[in-house]
Amino acid sequence: MMYTQAGRLMAIDTVLGADVLLLERLEVEEGINRLFTIQARVRAQRDEVRPDEIVGTAADLVLTLADGSQRVWNGLVTDLHEGPIVTRGARQYALTLRPRLWLMSQRSDCRIFLTQSTLEVVETLCAEHGIRDYTLAGVTRPPQKRDYVVQWNETDLAYLLRRLEEEGIFYWFRHERGKHMLVIGDHPSAYDGSPATRVRLAFGSSDAEHIHDWRRQLSFTPGRRAAKDYEFLTPNLDLASNTPSIDRVPENTAYELYEYPARALTREAGEWATRLRIQATETGFDRVEGRSSVRTLAAGERFTPYEVAHPGHVYPAQVVTQILHRAEDPTYESGAGTPHYENAFTTLPADRPATPHRAIPRPRIDGLQIALIAGPPGEEIHTDAFGRIKLQFPWDRRARGDGTDTGWVRVTQSWGGRTWGHQVIPRVGMEALVAYQEGDPDRPIVIGIAPNPNNPVPYDLPANKTRMVMRSNSYKSKGFNEMTFEDATGAENMFFHAQKDHTTKIENNQTHSVGMDHANVVGRNQALTVGANQTQEIGGSLNLTVGGTGAGAAALMGPLLGMAGQTAGLLGQAMDQGGGLAGLAAMAPQLASSVIGMLGQDGQQAQQGVWNGPSPRPDAGVALAAAGAGFGQAAGGLFSLPGMMNTLVGSLKTDSVGVARVEQIGSAKVTHVGTAFATQVGKAWSLSVGESAKTQVGRAQQVLVGEAAEEQVGKTKTIDVGQVFEIQVGERFAITVGACRFVMDKSGTVTIEAPKTTLVKGGGAALTVGPGPVLYTPDLVKGGGGSSSGQCLRRMAQAGMPFVRS
Repeated sequence: MMYTQAGRLMAIDTVLGADVLLLERLEVEEGINRLFTIQARVRAQRDEVRPDEIVGTAADLVLTLADGSQRVWNGLVTDLHEGPIVTRGARQYALTLRPRLWLMSQRSDCRIFLTQSTLEVVETLCAEHGIRDYTLAGVTRPPQKRDYVVQWNETDLAYLLRRLEEEGIFYWFRHERGKHMLVIGDHPSAYDGSPATRVRLAFGSSDAEHIHDWRRQLSFTPGRRAAKDYEFLTPNLDLASNTPSIDRVPENTAYELYEYPARALTREAGEWATRLRIQATETGFDRVEGRSSVRTLAAGERFTPYEVAHPGHVYPAQVVTQILHRAEDPTYESGAGTPHYENAFTTLPADRPATPHRAIPRPRIDGLQIALIAGPPGEEIHTDAFGRIKLQFPWDRRARGDGTDTGWVRVTQSWGGRTWGHQVIPRVGMEALVAYQEGDPDRPIVIGIAPNPNNPVPYDLPANKTRMVMRSNSYKSKGFNEMTFEDATGAENMFFHAQKDHTTKIENNQTHSVGMDHANVVGRNQALTVGANQTQEIGGSLNLTVGGTGAGAAALMGPLLGMAGQTAGLLGQAMDQGGGLAGLAAMAPQLASSVIGMLGQDGQQAQQGVWNGPSPRPDAGVALAAAGAGFGQAAGGLFSLPGMMNTLVGSLKTDSVGVARVEQIGSAKVTHVGTAFATQVGKAWSLSVGESAKTQVGRAQQVLVGEAAEEQVGKTKTIDVGQVFEIQVGERFAITVGACRFVMDKSGTVTIEAPKTTLVKGGGAALTVGPGPVLYTPDLVKGGGGSSSGQCLRRMAQAGMPFVRS
């Protein structure tokens, strides 16, 4: 005999077909902010029901109302319990039905939701699970987008409900044949109206469809919710929030629930968060628990109780927040009883939102995690204005690795202030150590970088365990900057390497103290500007070469080698005449030697090692330090005596002094000019020699004086001319010796003045007077009168020249 469910209190409709299963007992638990659960005991009218036939399929459960209409619950069969065989060979089964949303509990994930609001998360997850029956129309204040939220080892369901709870959004399910609708809201206006808007309350009545048990409960609740948070973008903003409760009972204002962090990063968000928290608290202030036979009551629906016996007693409208339906139809067994229905419910005043408590625990991440630094393809440094970076976590299976699907993450620095501190931006591909503020997966912070085979340590370990290294890498190239401290005993070293420029600005003083040698090689140019004074002290000797370095400097010694003998002779003469250090004259040939000190082969090799040696990257500058030490030692062999300075200029040396220059030499000075020597003095030139001065000119000498020249010799002056001595005077030439004077002028007059006798004598000497008159002035010639003048005239007449008496 086959039974039918038609005309009975309740029925079940499944994919197995009509009346294959007969509904005997029904228990439905539904409410706001909870998934419904339906337990159905059925009788199968066939030998076997396999789980693959029904589990995972939808079913409708129908309850017949008093007016003959029907009420439906729809759900997904999630469990099939095989029961005993009952009368007529039928087997009992128990079915568990849940909403399709429950399927989200069957998938867990670790996932980043980037710049999505909670409602967008609802849409995303529902789409992924194939859930189309939901409505967001009950949300009056859509939540803001959140930059970075992590689903951490949570089921999709737990994550979704947690997001709803944090935003103060409640939900329930509305049923109809063939589907159940997920209803989401945040305001009392979202509640559904009940088919029976007024429900009779009658204590002890036997009438159908009424509430027969009504217990109102008013509870003490805290009078205030408070919270606080911190946002690094607004560090000076006080993010404290405080919201009082609308419910007042004695002394509850003295009690406050405070939490940190509020997970609200603006004042407005903080005030809204505490308001939601106090609303959730207020749902426990005024509640009603009741029992009834009203078959139309449903979660999320409003109704208003009334009493016939006390019409003046007005009850406020209520909304069902939780209800347990129980129905049974034993009529498939003869004499087993009659069908019946009852429910137990909890309500909340319908003018209050059913704001949920945050019942879903927030996940925590304690300890550290590993992540790779992410960035766009081809980019090495990907950061923002605050030095934040993007991370790719190993647990994020959806990560693209280019940083577009993750948020900016702060990086701790060892020091920081207002535009000062320590700044190191981790590079793309590095392995970061990530901690979490308050253990919150939504608040990661990078606290360090760890090496791995893809990013090994700068120097091989443990071979270089004594080195402390800070090395950077040139952006998108292979260069590097480095600062390394070598702490190996006996080999301690501080190594600095600048890939391009090294710039130092010192506002006050700078002090360098070098215990031994200092080697400094400049590849091109060096400029030195001293604002006030400069002093330089050299304990040994100084060699200055201009025009060549290394081998080039040694080559400049060639011309000096040719002059070394002459220079040595001149220096020797000067030292013999002036006195000086023994052996000083021997330094001239030594200056020209190509093997002296730093200009020798060893010195040049050391210099080359400093200037253009191998890359210091593999050895932290060990070879460079050795070359510098060798270069400094080579400088120590430059001269055998201290206090010596040698200047070698390859082409031209110019000295320009604005006012005066004083040169003081204690013993001797030798100036050796290979070809020409010129000195130009603008106004006056004075030379003072203490004892003797000697000028030796190999071939010719010319002295040009613009206006006047004067020479004064204290005792004797001798001029020795080998062949010709000529004097050319333009106007007048005069020689004065004591009282005698000899004068010649350009007119041709020669005057000889002598206080005594003028004699012209010499072997075969003759006085010849050329054409022209001979003037005789007795007054001008001492003893010119008498017989003497006659003798003179006779002599002059014999010369055949005219004689004129003046």
